Amino acid sequence: MNPADPADHPTPLPLAPKSQRACYLHWLTVSMALRYALTFPWTSEAWQEVRQSAPWLLAERSRIRKARWFN
Repeated sequence: MNPADPADHPTPLPLAPKSQRACYLHWLTVSMALRYALTFPWTSEAWQEVRQSAPWLLAERSRIRKARWFN
């Protein structure tokens, strides 16, 4: 595996512009962000930064579930 090979690090699909994401439900936004953070192959430097957001995303998901916003 060559580290410079683009097949080793797939490029993420871009999200819709913020104006188009405004209609997304909050639980969907949190769910998408959490899934993206946990499934994308981050570099070790980038993972350190992403890892700082994970507890907030998990706490927000828990708060949404307790409020029953998923229905």
